[in-house]
Amino acid sequence: MCHMTLTLPEACTAETIAPLWRASFDEVARLGSGDTLTLDADQTQACDGAGEALIVALYRQAASQGFAIASRDRGGVVARTLRLFDPATFRAAPEEERVTHTPEQLGRAAVRTARDACDQLAFLGEATVAGLSLLLRPGRLRLRDTALHFERAGIDALPITLLIGFLIGLILAFLSAASLQQFGVEVYVADLIAIGLFRELGPIITAIILAGRTGSAFAAELGTMRVNEEIDALVTFGIPPVVFLALPRVIAATLVMPILSTFAVVAGLLGGLVVLLGMNVPAVTYWNHVIASATLGNILLGLMKAAVFGLLVGLVGCSHGLQAERSPDAVGRSATAAVVGSLILITLFDGVFAVLFYILGV
Repeated sequence: MCHMTLTLPEACTAETIAPLWRASFDEVARLGSGDTLTLDADQTQACDGAGEALIVALYRQAASQGFAIASRDRGGVVARTLRLFDPATFRAAPEEERVTHTPEQLGRAAVRTARDACDQLAFLGEATVAGLSLLLRPGRLRLRDTALHFERAGIDALPITLLIGFLIGLILAFLSAASLQQFGVEVYVADLIAIGLFRELGPIITAIILAGRTGSAFAAELGTMRVNEEIDALVTFGIPPVVFLALPRVIAATLVMPILSTFAVVAGLLGGLVVLLGMNVPAVTYWNHVIASATLGNILLGLMKAAVFGLLVGLVGCSHGLQAERSPDAVGRSATAAVVGSLILITLFDGVFAVLFYILGV
């Protein structure tokens, strides 16, 4: 059996505790089962965080190595520290990471998914109420912020939209012309491109661009504001974050999508024209087929889908940003979740529109 006495100084501060800790560390580490450490704190009058850290470390080592601690504590310093840090929680060894099995992992994932869905529905309801309130009080909408987000989401995204739209039209014309040329009807590639771009490809391609470029930016901006507690400051001042931050972004995304979709369609038609000109199809013939296929119904359906997709991107991006956790990596996770959620909803609603248009015969 070994007996050791450790006397704490009158003032336990970082300056006095550090040398004591270094001098006694090796000797305390050699104590084992059956040994006793006497912690003498009778002369201690003041104890800051450094002294409390030493006391807690000694009791943790006692629980780990098996030796006993007898304290002399006339001033109650040790007792006060142990009231703050319960010795019952000092484990003999760190608890090994518990292995979770597949059913438990699936259950946790289902709970997280359900919780996220409830949060999204709550935000949707709040945004709907805030949007309807603008009909009664339109002055609450910050037009300057809306115009700024419109510029960032629309004008700044125009080059990439035109490039991808042109390439899509080019590729679609090549693929379809390769088959139709065998029957000498490659001129109908113009009809195929026009109908496909106006009704389907134009809105959905533009929505994907908007989700990856603008939806993630919305989530990152609002997530950063949440980490920096700027949103809490707005709430403290009585300013609703949904009205002040989310609605300008949602409205801008909804308004800019039909415009970007129109530019994407025009660029795609030009890409198809380049291919058919290489196949000796006159430009006049090409544009006549495009105009014949671009009926008012096809144009309006495409613009309506584009507006709905823009609304979805804006809502999902803002909701994930406002509900981000308060950590730096949460900003990245919210941006990723915004893109993934937007793409899922875009695909889902596109399928709903396809079935609905088929049933209605439009």
